[in-house]
Amino acid sequence: MPHLVKMDKKMKPKGLSIIAAESQNTPEDKIKGILDEHKAEFTVTRQARGPLSSRGIPNAYVFGVDGQLIFKGHPMSPDFERTIKKALKEFKAEDDQPEIKGDVFPQRTWKNTDGKPLVASVTEIKADQVIFKLKNGRKIPYDISKLSEEDQALINEKLNPDEDE
Repeated sequence: MPHLVKMDKKMKPKGLSIIAAESQNTPEDKIKGILDEHKAEFTVTRQARGPLSSRGIPNAYVFGVDGQLIFKGHPMSPDFERTIKKALKEFKAEDDQPEIKGDVFPQRTWKNTDGKPLVASVTEIKADQVIFKLKNGRKIPYDISKLSEEDQALINEKLNPDEDE
């Protein structure tokens, strides 16, 4: 437990979410006492069940930001912390992508790579997508790579205004 508490305090600001699963019918007041004793701030779920099976306690599962299982094993294994650090670096890399929100572009005609038009405003640009707002108010995500070269250049200018200078 101290290892997880330390990891939670250190890596929570970087995107780590620890959820402990209790599976031995431990009374709730005893679980709370253990959490208080160790000053643990993460969630504990009781009577965990699911498609993943474990042999032995403790056992840890690590899921990437895409929801895929990337580690299964003992939480004191060197691979446990290494896997988490790697996943957090990948998460940070995605999070570091330029992002703009608000009224980014007023309503205009955009074209995709096939030349098909779409009349919409852009309310958000993040990573590799724009969020189009249609005339009816509906918002739809759209891959920037599917826009015409001209429209991709316009998006890139907005994301990187200093590159032309």
